[in-house]
Amino acid sequence: MARASASSKAAGPRRLPRGRHALAPDDVRRDQRERLIDAVPGVVAASGYAAMSVADIVKAAAVSRNAFYENFADKEECFAVAHDAGHERLFEVLSQLCEAGGTIEERMEASLTAGFAALAGEPDLARMLFVEAPAAGEAIALRYHEWLRRYGELLRAAANGFSARAKPEPEVEPVIVGGIASRIAGEILAGRARGLPELIAPVQEYVLAFYAVSEPAAKTSSTARSQRRTAA
Repeated sequence: MARASASSKAAGPRRLPRGRHALAPDDVRRDQRERLIDAVPGVVAASGYAAMSVADIVKAAAVSRNAFYENFADKEECFAVAHDAGHERLFEVLSQLCEAGGTIEERMEASLTAGFAALAGEPDLARMLFVEAPAAGEAIALRYHEWLRRYGELLRAAANGFSARAKPEPEVEPVIVGGIASRIAGEILAGRARGLPELIAPVQEYVLAFYAVSEPAAKTSSTARSQRRTAA
């Protein structure tokens, strides 16, 4: 499996000042924890989850091994926290625009534009969230699918302008989101993470199709087309 050639962050890891300093122990530990979490996407993009080691993470974060184990039990816990932190950021970006004004189409386009731009701007993070996480063991995979469920709930909330009859069953939204996540993963694996914004139009069409087919007018039109084809 091809790996990212470079981290999405150009700057190196932040380092605490050497020697004596005025930082409280809790501040030092918090800073080290944040650096470890921030280091995970770049490390996992370069090595893959299976090959990633604690040594790789502490080196990238510029902290000691002792500092790592003061914050996390193992690499799985560190990866899980970084994974959830990444999805929290993406979820916030999407939810702000999904809840904004305008038509459903406008809200969806704005949300997809911001979400894909965020992922394209941090390809290592995108890879961690949609390529590495589903294959990082059962516990991480369960967390990943729980996030897909939450995105499905967000999608349902964004579609509040549709009538109840036009909405698919709640169980369908995670399926819709799963299809989007699969397409994102495919683009990343093909080395096109930077081009994710090009998916905005087809993804929007894909999502709206699930709602349009439930509209009575759409069903009538579909039936009429079928009858015309049969008659022909």
